[in-house]
Amino acid sequence: IDMRGKRIVVVGAGNSAMDLASELSQRPIADKLFISMRRGVWVLPKYMNGKPADKTALPPWIPLPLARKLAKGAIIKAVGRMESYGLPAPDHEPLTGHPSVSGEFLTRVGCGDITPKPAIKAFEGDCVRFADDSVEPVDVILYATGYRISFPFFDQDQFKPDAANRFPLWKRIMVPGVDNLFFMGLAQPLPTLVNFPEQQSKLVARLLVGHYGRPSVETMRAQIIADEKLHLGHFYDSPRHTIQVDFAHYVRDLLKEIAAGERRVVSAA
Repeated sequence: IDMRGKRIVVVGAGNSAMDLASELSQRPIADKLFISMRRGVWVLPKYMNGKPADKTALPPWIPLPLARKLAKGAIIKAVGRMESYGLPAPDHEPLTGHPSVSGEFLTRVGCGDITPKPAIKAFEGDCVRFADDSVEPVDVILYATGYRISFPFFDQDQFKPDAANRFPLWKRIMVPGVDNLFFMGLAQPLPTLVNFPEQQSKLVARLLVGHYGRPSVETMRAQIIADEKLHLGHFYDSPRHTIQVDFAHYVRDLLKEIAAGERRVVSAA
């Protein structure tokens, strides 16, 4: 669709929505760009202290609660309050919800290229009524509202997420008791997904060649509960927060588990 000269509504407040809004709000493209957000979110910069944000993550030996507290202060110092840009105030603290990351969005909102709006209330012909009862004529609506985990090619219930979009996996890789199925990259790691599956493959590769032995099914189930408490416990309740992990702490734990699995193979020989 040719978006030039169009009045556009982007629905959502995640990374995809902000990328779309930032690109389409450029002056030669949209005539008017609205972003419809049900709730306020924290928007993080792509660069902090002159480095890509994922390169400024604190080392994994720092306890997660302390790391989150320090990161929260750095985020607020770097971007300020969202209300200062004309965005709705988040109802949660930084890093207690999955953050959106954009190098342009806050600037474009702040200078008026993007107009924030609340949730859509109704469609009225060629117009959209928002939750604040403001009405705008609109040509295009783009939904960037996320997705639900689904594996339609599986019949077994144990391979399907529940109604709340929860799909617990041991180390975000395996269903306990199922020896020949591996889920790779099924997570939202902070700050990066870039080499997350590569790290997971280190364990799976060792398992496939016989150099790694898994723990018992009971141990795996107990570890799922402990890991979800560590990685998910501080997030507000939402279907989008069911597969979050802290990348650095996840990798550190995974390497320890690989070493433990190698010892299990040696002791069983």
